[in-house]
Amino acid sequence: MTGRLRVDEAEASGGRPTEGAFRMAAPASGQAEDAPCMAAPAIMVACGNDARRAEADALAARLGAPLVDRAESGTLHLRVTGEGLALARDGMELRPDFAELLPRIKQGVIQREMLVKAARVKGVDRPRAVDATAGLGEDGFLLAASGFDVTLCEADPVIAALLADALERAAHNPALAPVVARMHLVEGDSRVTLMGLGETPDTCPDVVYLDPMFPGRTKSAAVKKKFQLIHGLERPTDPLDEDDLLRAALAARPRKIVIKRPIKGPHLAGVKPSHSIAGKAVRYDCIIPPR
Repeated sequence: MTGRLRVDEAEASGGRPTEGAFRMAAPASGQAEDAPCMAAPAIMVACGNDARRAEADALAARLGAPLVDRAESGTLHLRVTGEGLALARDGMELRPDFAELLPRIKQGVIQREMLVKAARVKGVDRPRAVDATAGLGEDGFLLAASGFDVTLCEADPVIAALLADALERAAHNPALAPVVARMHLVEGDSRVTLMGLGETPDTCPDVVYLDPMFPGRTKSAAVKKKFQLIHGLERPTDPLDEDDLLRAALAARPRKIVIKRPIKGPHLAGVKPSHSIAGKAVRYDCIIPPR
């Protein structure tokens, strides 16, 4: 999914933050043409602004969702406004905004981000990364701010729409434009994208970043109210997906795979990393594939 707030107690307790909250649902067969198709979640598009009606109509058509002037109470919907696209229900609203991340990308600050430390590669002037579980793009933004060209893969069409809108708005902000110019959104199953990138040496990324859904949300009360909107779309992760996702990441033949996990969570697909960088709530497991 989504800007969002920094990692907080929700992550530590197993709660899912907005970043990368929407993941693939079924194991891939290993062949691109057999990758499962994901249906859009039940949602509607609301637009009471005549100036944005054409945009709202195109979005509704793309999602296969009804277009209404005003959503009924209790209905999860995408609201098209002059300020941008938002996910909303019952007065709660989530509109990603990369401007919220500006304090984290200042010189001398961005270098201290654990993700940036984990993803760092040597001897590459303009490294390439694939954020295979992009969500609302916060981590991808941090990677781009640290110098990576980032391919953002998001399978959920609603979250992809929110991310695309946030990127478009950020492109008109002089402080954000140089960063988002290095971010490229691909809507669809990231496993297909990863396997395609590994077919030739020229397209292999330097880093593949994975932020799969944290297992076992056991303290949902710790999750902020806004996150309820995300959870309305969230699909459970099949444990078999971990094997598929890691296999696809390896198939891209990167220099490094970086995996975000809960601080006490198990290794992805049971694979022990080469090394880890840990904080209070999360850790980044780094796998260095043989070359």
